[in-house]
Amino acid sequence: MFFAFTRYAVSILIIVFFNSVLYSQKEAILTKKFSSTQLKQDAKVLKDALLKVHPVIGIYQTRPYCETLLNDFINSLTDSLTEKQFRIKTKVMLGNLHCAHTEVSFSKEYSKALKKAKLHFSRYHLMPFDNKVYVMSGINRKKDTLLKQGTIITKINGVPADSFQKFAQKLIPSDGYIEESKKFLSQIYYGSYYTTLLNYPDTLTYEYIKDNKTKTIKTPTLYTDKVPEYVFRKKDDSLFTKYKRAKMRYRYLDNNKKTMHLNIQSFSHRKYGKAYKKIFKQLKRNNTENLIIDLRYNTGGSLANCTYVLRYLLNEQQTLTSYTTIKKYPYKKYTRGNIFFKITKLYFSSYGKKSRRNDTTYFTFKIKPLKKWHYNTKIIVLTNGVSYSASCLLSAYLKETKRAVFIGRETGGTIEGCNAVITPHYKLPNTKIKVRIPAFRLLHDVYKKGNTGTGILPDYETNYTIMDIIQKRDLEMEKVMELIKN
Repeated sequence: MFFAFTRYAVSILIIVFFNSVLYSQKEAILTKKFSSTQLKQDAKVLKDALLKVHPVIGIYQTRPYCETLLNDFINSLTDSLTEKQFRIKTKVMLGNLHCAHTEVSFSKEYSKALKKAKLHFSRYHLMPFDNKVYVMSGINRKKDTLLKQGTIITKINGVPADSFQKFAQKLIPSDGYIEESKKFLSQIYYGSYYTTLLNYPDTLTYEYIKDNKTKTIKTPTLYTDKVPEYVFRKKDDSLFTKYKRAKMRYRYLDNNKKTMHLNIQSFSHRKYGKAYKKIFKQLKRNNTENLIIDLRYNTGGSLANCTYVLRYLLNEQQTLTSYTTIKKYPYKKYTRGNIFFKITKLYFSSYGKKSRRNDTTYFTFKIKPLKKWHYNTKIIVLTNGVSYSASCLLSAYLKETKRAVFIGRETGGTIEGCNAVITPHYKLPNTKIKVRIPAFRLLHDVYKKGNTGTGILPDYETNYTIMDIIQKRDLEMEKVMELIKN
């Protein structure tokens, strides 16, 4: 009995010891600092890769501007920084390139440590709206009830609650000069941005408004490795027919099958051809009069998928152009995937018309309408600030050919095109953070007004109030039903 107890006690001590060692290692990774010399070396690699690879140089800012921006960034690295601090600084700088596909991610080692680490979170889901911050719900709806839904938070630990959203928007990349996506994402991810960047202390003091009076309350934080997401939308409708691999679903909104709601959640690389064939076959056979294409929260995906569905929708042939200024990736020791870049160029050469101007190689493709199961009647497209990349390609062609009516908010991607197709990740030598740098620019040939830096604007703009959000109303679908009814 004694020896059994001793073995048990020793096992517990060993587990506690190794857990404490692992925890110390995680903490060391998260708080490790890099010298100014190391950071400058990383920044110089980033500068050279951007100037040699990125097709955005010269689009929204001149090359001399970008060179000055990157040189100033290198010169600003005079102190040692943690990986997180360097990443934040890098993200703010890269925002000046106006490219949503240029992103900075943690190193593999840091990401592993972060997943296992516990952090201090607010006990409430908060959301900024119209320069105010509102309580949406408690994390634990039974226990966290001191602050009621809809309460306005004015300060958190003495700092204006809305000031953080303004800073967070600098960290969110967007195409062109679009602010809608930054505003939208900083709203719905307010809590996670706050925690990731600043870390909550053990306790939080909220200053809030009640009965037109300012009051304060002090609460302990929630110490955990994960907080459940607050769902801003209604639960999925069980009536949808889903194509899981193709990342799309549809349902008819009436018994006569005159209106279909097609939600393309992402432009998947898998099984989309069969899914579209079945859907458009139904539309034709049922003489469906209204097709609602829901692109809200669709951040993009497969170019082939997007151009394929366009063939069912466009009435006339259109072209799409992609170009690159490089023949192969520079600094190959800091990146991978050069073989995929070569395969993509070979594929583009086989299926598109290739041409060269100076150091730039262009590939132009035809988008030919399909005759069988082609959809000829009314299209309504729903968009918001998180409609990016391929979503904007589909939207731009439907908008400029006057094939659809648009409802919602300005898209997160620009109407003229974006930087995408192949996006290698450069792993910087010291911090090991990864910077995603597009190698191609995609041009929506249907748009003739040049680089405006604006998204696809809706014909009917939806403007939510905080009560609409709390009640989880769907203003876009409400407008759809109003248009169809009338």
